[in-house]
Amino acid sequence: MLIQVLFVIFSSTLAMSIQAADMSLSQDQDSLKNVFAACSSFTNILYKNLSTIINDNVVTSPLSLHMILSLLVNGADGTTLDELKSVLHHNDSSSLNNEFKALIPLLNNIGNLELHIANSAYIQDNFELMADFLSVCTNVFQSSISRVNFKDAVHAVEIINSWVKEATNEKIPDIISAGDIDEDTKVILLNAIYFKSKWQKPFDPTLTQNRKFHISKTEANLVPMMFKKSKYVNGKIPAWHSKFIEIPYLNQDVVMIILLPDEDVELQTLEDNFDWKTLAKEPTSIENIELYLPKFKFEITLKLKETLRKIGLKTMFEDIADFRRLSKIPLKVGKVLQKVFIEVNEEGSEAAAASDVMVRMRRMTILEEKFVVDRPFMFMIQHKPSKIPLFLGSVRKIKSSLEKDEL
Repeated sequence: MLIQVLFVIFSSTLAMSIQAADMSLSQDQDSLKNVFAACSSFTNILYKNLSTIINDNVVTSPLSLHMILSLLVNGADGTTLDELKSVLHHNDSSSLNNEFKALIPLLNNIGNLELHIANSAYIQDNFELMADFLSVCTNVFQSSISRVNFKDAVHAVEIINSWVKEATNEKIPDIISAGDIDEDTKVILLNAIYFKSKWQKPFDPTLTQNRKFHISKTEANLVPMMFKKSKYVNGKIPAWHSKFIEIPYLNQDVVMIILLPDEDVELQTLEDNFDWKTLAKEPTSIENIELYLPKFKFEITLKLKETLRKIGLKTMFEDIADFRRLSKIPLKVGKVLQKVFIEVNEEGSEAAAASDVMVRMRRMTILEEKFVVDRPFMFMIQHKPSKIPLFLGSVRKIKSSLEKDEL
């Protein structure tokens, strides 16, 4: 289960006033090539900067952040627009808008799993946005539009958090507090992603046992480690001194990829070299594998303002920000925040478990390889037809099975 909420707060600036194709849902990777190329390039720079700042577990949705910042492209101008297009790799914003318009319902209608992407905009009463920007919000990014009174911060927070709670199936009950809103708050843009799926090859809970997870060379925790023998897509990336395995969900168009550095390689080395396009193009094979995967669950909040400034989005946070295509009133971005909840466990369909525990693995016991995730690793959830990364993260530490679960 993976849930993420992102919000962007716009405030009025103290600066002086400034002057003033639809696509089918039968998408293949070629028809989404622009958004894939842009999102994957953005993923690389975003994640490399996040992983150097956060020395702990981290998970983010590059797609979600890329999507909401791509919406801002339609309201920006001048240097603000130039920076957004450069960082987001917008070579053709009109084409990307068309692809986002098709991608959202495509992902929301994948069978045999729960994947919901929702956008929402909350606007201060009597504050007007430009008609073209509102049209892009509703028609391209399929965002709901609501009027609120941010001067009544407590009530505004209740309304916004209620939407978040519903959009994330109550896994994230709140994302914003009254302290996040002030008299200059004019617009809040939100994106929520809720993902839940059973494994295509479920783990047998009776085989889950406590095993060591090596946090570092000198520290290890006993953690609940799941076990499954089956055929998996896997591969090696010698340049990264790493190997990877694909774990399919019930709908095999969506997979979790575990990227595991060699025993003598630090996770940070892998993160520094990580490139989404390289991984997507790496050759794979299908082999019988004994997979040991730890159960894990954590919730994190990412304050992304400084990260975005570091990768080149500076002007949109300053009083000189230019969002003249969004509003006639000068605006700047005040906050960008993601809140993510993730849980990985054995859950799966009993029927699938019965059909998958067939003896086919035993015939090749001698040829089975082991993939033991007993040290810090990267993980990602990918929509394979479009090659788009839905989520990307690293697990550095897992609570000991003796520790109380606070979530």
